[in-house]
Amino acid sequence: MNRVAAKWHIVKQTADRRLSAAAKRNISTQQSSKDSQLWKAQGKEPPIASLSTKDTELLSRRLTNALARGTPRHMRFRWTQPTADAAVLMLLCMANNQVSVLFQERNNQLATHGGEICFAGGKADSTDRSLEHTALRETFEELGISEERVRIVGRLPPVPNKTGTLRVHAMVGVVCGEVEARKLNVNRDEVHRAFALPLSHFYDPKMQEEVMFRSSHRIPIPAYASDKPGLRVWGLTAFMLYEVLCRIGSSANDYPPTPKI
Repeated sequence: MNRVAAKWHIVKQTADRRLSAAAKRNISTQQSSKDSQLWKAQGKEPPIASLSTKDTELLSRRLTNALARGTPRHMRFRWTQPTADAAVLMLLCMANNQVSVLFQERNNQLATHGGEICFAGGKADSTDRSLEHTALRETFEELGISEERVRIVGRLPPVPNKTGTLRVHAMVGVVCGEVEARKLNVNRDEVHRAFALPLSHFYDPKMQEEVMFRSSHRIPIPAYASDKPGLRVWGLTAFMLYEVLCRIGSSANDYPPTPKI
């Protein structure tokens, strides 16, 4: 290769490297934008302002139609065999005249997940009539809210616990009457306290932080601030909360799914 040809060969290699780097940056930017859209898919404001019959029917319709469409790709998990079933109950209630989500802070002396925020729930017993009954039973045992006060309005596809040994079924319920979380008869062996956060809290960008759910799936979701500094709603609880917010916030779920042929 003569000197002139060698010079142009070096120039071409340099240009190719720059184009490749630019393409990678563009792909990275596009992916980042796509991820950002995904984790903000829950919308900008709550879809309801009360728990009236009309609003409760809206929640039920959207959750039911979303579930009937099948399991979205990002919720198709692999399961470790054998697995057991567990159920949790995400409760919507009226607290301080606002539609709120009810949480519990676990006793920090517990061997697993001590001090973390979660929904009431646990493993299914052989005597449970259904997974809905599991969620209701555990809610009564942990928070003292009776089955008669709760209406189940929907559910999510099952999600594995961190070890993949449990299929966790998230139910969504509405509590009749005003709830004062600090006055609930909580089980102190398991629950440090109960508290409620307004539904609007979870639509405030200042209360959200982008995180990745499960290293193997890398699903971008929000972690949410709680009512205490340094204590976040994160992990599986945040993932299930986020999925519910996305489903009840989408008007596309007002309509029955197209039948599969």
